[in-house]
Amino acid sequence: MSDHEKKLMRLKAEQRAKSIKDEQLRTLIDNSVSSIEDRIAAFKTVMQADQTRLSSAITKMMKK
Repeated sequence: MSDHEKKLMRLKAEQRAKSIKDEQLRTLIDNSVSSIEDRIAAFKTVMQADQTRLSSAITKMMKK
């Protein structure tokens, strides 16, 4: 296996892991509608996990 193939496999694995993490965070935000405490917990989780999703989490939380 060449270096290019190894690098490609590594990049694909990293992208799959990132996609899974993004989907889990999105699901957490979308499914936390039962109480304000749940929404705050989801917001804190997103804030710690990914700062770029902070504004999206705030917007979704305020709409509910």
